[in-house]
Amino acid sequence: MKRALIPILMAGLLLIAHSTFAQSPPALDRNLIFTEGIAELTGQNDSAKISIAIVTHGKNLEQTSSENASKTRGVIREIKALNIEHLKLKTSNYRVTPQKDHKARPPKIKGYEVHNAIEVTLQGFEPNHLSSHVSKIVGKALESGANSIHHIQFYIKNKEPLEKEALTQATQEAMDRARTLAQAAGVKLKRIVSLSTHPVHMPPGPQMFRAGIMKAEAAAVAPPIEIGESQVRVTVSVAYEIE
Repeated sequence: MKRALIPILMAGLLLIAHSTFAQSPPALDRNLIFTEGIAELTGQNDSAKISIAIVTHGKNLEQTSSENASKTRGVIREIKALNIEHLKLKTSNYRVTPQKDHKARPPKIKGYEVHNAIEVTLQGFEPNHLSSHVSKIVGKALESGANSIHHIQFYIKNKEPLEKEALTQATQEAMDRARTLAQAAGVKLKRIVSLSTHPVHMPPGPQMFRAGIMKAEAAAVAPPIEIGESQVRVTVSVAYEIE
């Protein structure tokens, strides 16, 4: 009896499945128009991150580390003394690298390099103030013992208003394109069946001094700084059912 029931149950399941798919045809069975809209907006940078490094060399690890710590404290002290509002400081990278004499067999440690990187963050400033603050920080850091400015990255603290405006423009563009296509093809748009967006990653703001070293002796005056602008780019995809 059990064997006889199996074909009947399978037939019933297939009938139910066929009925379900017949009632809800997949989107691919419908007539659709797919379009995209792209919007790119530019905004003034109002924030910056500055990577400052203090690098020391010596034969004795303890002495080299102590010298580095002393110089780092001096740099931090002088930057804080600028009394810039909402300035933030943190250690972003600290490393000790043995320097080896590869001519010796086996190679021997002949000294040490101590590298201490400090990240300075400024957020929410007017363009002129931001430029002035960054220039002063760079000049003061080099003057007080830092010997490397890895990079300066400018950005917009709050991109949400730009992103919303870009989304609005990109969506409108996608819808306008769909209407143009429908009119040219002699069909009518019924309704939107799919609407989506995905982020487009833009490169960060201008970065200077990357992998470059500026000696303290060259820091007689604070360098001129241009903060530049950042871009927000949005893509919106829309699918319309047509008749």
